Amino acid sequence: MYKSYKGIVEFRLVYISEAHATDDRRPVEYAIEKGISEHTTFGERCTVANRLISDEKLTIPAIADQMDNKVAEAYDAHPNRVFLIRKDGLLGVAAGPGPRGWRPGLDATKEWLDQYKKTGKEPELP
Repeated sequence: MYKSYKGIVEFRLVYISEAHATDDRRPVEYAIEKGISEHTTFGERCTVANRLISDEKLTIPAIADQMDNKVAEAYDAHPNRVFLIRKDGLLGVAAGPGPRGWRPGLDATKEWLDQYKKTGKEPELP
C-alpha cells in the first residue's frame, strides 16, 4: 500500500510500547527470539523500532512514540491499529483494534486511497 500510494499521501508507522515483550504475561516468539523486553528508555524503544524496520526491510517512514505513550493513548492504538488522517485533521479511517480490526482497516484505507487517487478529492466523512 505504501509503495502504491506514497506519491499522493504521507505514511507513518508509529512504533509504540512493545505489546508482547519477554517480560509481558503473554510474550510472542519474535520478542523471545530477539530478547525484547519492555522498554525502559526512549533509546531502547528506538533501538527496537530500528531492528524491526531492518528485520522486516520496511521502507515506510517510521517514528517512535515517546515513553509517555501519548500517541498510543490518543488514538487508542494498542494493539496494532490503522488510521487515516485527513488534511483537515479528522479521521478518514479508524480501524478496529487488534488482529480482527487489522484487515478491515487496511481494506477501508485502500478504498479511501483509491477514491482519493481517482478523484483528487478526499472522500466525504460518513
